[in-house]
Amino acid sequence: MTHPKLPQGGMLTLGNAGPIQMGFWVPNRVWATAKFLAPLREEIARKKKANQLTPMHAAVLELKDWVTHTSVYRMWVNSMIEQANAFVAGLDGQTRKEISADGDALWIEGYDSLFEILNEIISTSPSFNTTVMVGTPMNGLLAVSMATEAGLALFHDATFNAHFRNVLNAWNAFLKSPASLDKLDINDPEKPGSWISKAAWEAGVWTQMECDPKAPGYGFDSWNAFFIRKFVPGARPFHGDPLTTVCIGCETTPWEYENNLAREADFWIKDVNYSLLDIFGGQDKWAKLFEGGQAYQGFLSATHYHRWNAPLTGELVRSWVQPGTYFAQRPAQGEDQGTWEGTESQPYLGQVAARAIFIFKHETCGYVALVCIGMVEVSTCVINPDALVNEGQPPIAIERGTEIGHFEFGGSTHMMIFQKDKVRLAEWAVEAVEHQNDPNPTPMGSVIAWALHR
Repeated sequence: MTHPKLPQGGMLTLGNAGPIQMGFWVPNRVWATAKFLAPLREEIARKKKANQLTPMHAAVLELKDWVTHTSVYRMWVNSMIEQANAFVAGLDGQTRKEISADGDALWIEGYDSLFEILNEIISTSPSFNTTVMVGTPMNGLLAVSMATEAGLALFHDATFNAHFRNVLNAWNAFLKSPASLDKLDINDPEKPGSWISKAAWEAGVWTQMECDPKAPGYGFDSWNAFFIRKFVPGARPFHGDPLTTVCIGCETTPWEYENNLAREADFWIKDVNYSLLDIFGGQDKWAKLFEGGQAYQGFLSATHYHRWNAPLTGELVRSWVQPGTYFAQRPAQGEDQGTWEGTESQPYLGQVAARAIFIFKHETCGYVALVCIGMVEVSTCVINPDALVNEGQPPIAIERGTEIGHFEFGGSTHMMIFQKDKVRLAEWAVEAVEHQNDPNPTPMGSVIAWALHR
């Protein structure tokens, strides 16, 4: 599939991967090297020379020790680094020069370097910039590596993910601490990476959002509190007749649409396929309920609203967090210096990544599922306690617009799934691919579906 505003063939280059894709998910691999990873490596080298390198966090030390003393995983990590460097070494000379002054660039210098960079990332808050890399620095580190043969094996491995989760949790703990407010400094709003800079305001980071520009940290006690900031009251009204419509419960940029959903499909192949059995974590009762129905998928940029709200007035029948992968991409996607990976892997992640799943029941629109999917370092999906309905519990009454949960720290994606012959979807949802580069997301509360029968 070709991205709407890219050259024929869907190829990104250092020249055309500009601000129009700001905040979109996986960056072009070469672009990430030139614009993100190379400067980070240089900064770490400077700190190392000045004996100012950040002490290794216990979680990173533990991961490194475990990998080092577990032969299969040490093999995979070393192979991943070698394969990533071989990919970069095979790029054209001009691109290598843009990545490194001498044109002889390695993606990751070696085994120790991988953990040094990882440690530096989890000891800092994400920076604002007007590029694809905004909000997801760890993805910049792993963009090439995760696509290698060894990287695919590693990041689809449940045991490795369980150990890697400890590193993500450590970063999450930092991002929930006052130390993470360095880029919301009211005394230096234009410092590099500032989320309160003029550029951040112009990018819409604060449009209709709650904040206190005169208070330290803009009124937030951590970077994560800023990340899940709320809209000002009344900014996102829910539209349409609640008796006959369903709205979107996330601020969304349209991405994909599929009709006549299959209960089970080969979701890892070239074409975009949704497999209901896999989306619902193997729970066949929900897969059968939506067989033959419709799915809409939308993207949430790191610069936008990351809370979830009930999309309808009715009942919340079931909700749970489904564990999954963090840095996995579709296996058949392969490596390409210019592939727009988001188009390829976002639907795939709906079936394998960590995600929060909600099943609603509407009087005229039938059952509706909302699936909130964590991508890359956005590994945490939090369901509000009063919106958690465990297996066997009775449904709870819900009003549209009620907050039901949120993502933590980064860009994300979500799906809405509808039963067969129950609703008519909005044009912007059915034609989602044509709206992937809309300058602004579709506002939360917009009507996505109308009941076919009343």
